[in-house]
Amino acid sequence: QHFELNNYCIAAGIQFISTPFSLQEVDLLEEINVPFYKVASMDINNIDLLKYVASKKKPVVLSTGMATFGEIDNAVKIIEHEGNNEIVILHCIAVYPPKYKDINLRNITTLMEMYDYPIGFSDHSIGSAIPLASVALGSCLIEKHFTLNKDMDGWDHAVSADPEEMKNIVQESANINIA
Repeated sequence: QHFELNNYCIAAGIQFISTPFSLQEVDLLEEINVPFYKVASMDINNIDLLKYVASKKKPVVLSTGMATFGEIDNAVKIIEHEGNNEIVILHCIAVYPPKYKDINLRNITTLMEMYDYPIGFSDHSIGSAIPLASVALGSCLIEKHFTLNKDMDGWDHAVSADPEEMKNIVQESANINIA
């Protein structure tokens, strides 16, 4: 299915990526030649996976979820130790959907002060307000869950952006002037 999805993405003119959860999945994604790797927040302490992904010398998008700053530091050092300095760190709240009071977007600016890497936001909120606010704070990348239909089976669809919402988020974020 990964190969089928990759071919579909190529035909649609978009880049295919998939988050690996094992070394074997990294190998599969290498066969597909993904342009970068996303490490899920639950794997920020998976040293073997971090080393293996970093060794591929492709950009690494590191989701931080419920990680402490010490765990983020350690993951960054592991990736750097493998000779990979192409890292994007995502502020993330590992709740679907989070309450606004728990999102703490100021962590984006804190991460910017702590690291000389681009900082993004892994968004699990409903709507466009929070990801747009993250762009206003300087977020360079937004991860937003996407679905074709919110009524599909599976817990993630109801809290994911549908095509119209995603289109609005992209259009609105393009109009934000951070200067």
